[in-house]
Amino acid sequence: METNFWKKYKDLILLFTITICVIFLVALFFFRTSVFVKAFRAISSILAPFIYGFVIAYLLRPVSIRLERLLLRIGKNSSGKRRGLARTVSIILSLLLLLAAITALLLLVLPQIVSSISRIISRLPAAIDSFQAWLTGLDSGDEASHELVSTINQITETVSQKVQSFLQTSLLPTLQTAITRVTSSFMGILGVLKDFGLGCIISVYYLTSWEKFGMQARMLFYSSMSRKSADIVMEETHFINRMFSGFIIGKLVDSAIIGVICFLFTELFNFPYAMLISVIVGVTNIIPFFGPYLGAIPSILLLMTESFPKAIVFLVFIIVLQQVDGNIIGPKILGDRLGISSFWILFSILFFGALWGLVGMLVGAPIFAVLYDLIKKRTRRGLKARGCEELADQYREAFKQ
Repeated sequence: METNFWKKYKDLILLFTITICVIFLVALFFFRTSVFVKAFRAISSILAPFIYGFVIAYLLRPVSIRLERLLLRIGKNSSGKRRGLARTVSIILSLLLLLAAITALLLLVLPQIVSSISRIISRLPAAIDSFQAWLTGLDSGDEASHELVSTINQITETVSQKVQSFLQTSLLPTLQTAITRVTSSFMGILGVLKDFGLGCIISVYYLTSWEKFGMQARMLFYSSMSRKSADIVMEETHFINRMFSGFIIGKLVDSAIIGVICFLFTELFNFPYAMLISVIVGVTNIIPFFGPYLGAIPSILLLMTESFPKAIVFLVFIIVLQQVDGNIIGPKILGDRLGISSFWILFSILFFGALWGLVGMLVGAPIFAVLYDLIKKRTRRGLKARGCEELADQYREAFKQ
């Protein structure tokens, strides 16, 4: 009796369970009640090493796979023992590359960023005085120009006070504290890197058993639902994996290339704040659509405190660089991964950015692309079931989608 009941209603039970989970997540992210927040934080703290491990493994897996294939090609032997050795070596090398990149960031980039911020703080008053003197020279004596110059002066003073306050009381102390903890305190290293270290260890298990975990999940799906439903779940899982791995990893690589090009240009022409500007441009380039503007505006303002002509040259360089990235580098690395229009990319960035901040702006576009794909497939199945397939054909012919 119980077996027949389960066979008859298992898809309905599964759908109900998924619906409850979705309602829980919606309540957590939209209403943010204290109960949900406390529960989420408690679960997150317990699972943090496993979450870090999964993220590290997910990002390193493409690198590990390429290294494994390279080692097998060099060894010219694909036996089981040789393949196992190649996988172990590739995982170790990929982790070493990650740790080397983090070490370079901590020891080379962060100190220069702190130095640049300190330089900005020291030079900002003089730059503001120079700007205000230039504004005073524009005052022709009539009432309109006098009021305009006075208003701009007030705005400048207000903005400069807020910027100095942020740099001195928030950003700079935070960076200095982080560097001090990482470079001078062994206990601080243990405290900061505990979860990350455990995550690295756990990521090794993920990477070595990735196919095994995938097969276990596949068996679980096919054993708990109908074959048709399981096929749909597996298809969407593969689509989600392609979307996120292709877009996020590709975007990280693309942004790293842009940051390096920017650093080489600013160093070659002896621009001030070269490292700081390159980090700003590279990091903000990760964000689709808004990224180039978010990185260019503060960088140009920084350069204007030192040299107005260099700020203009940098503006031209950024315009050219973004054109090269948008038409050559980006398409080569990313291709048309998302498959959604610019309007929906803008919508997803604003919507998920409002929910989750910077992380939402990064993952919002691929998340919406997945939702868009689910809705599109469901719509086409509904049209087919109701004998209205010609509407889908007309839409495909009109908009090539």
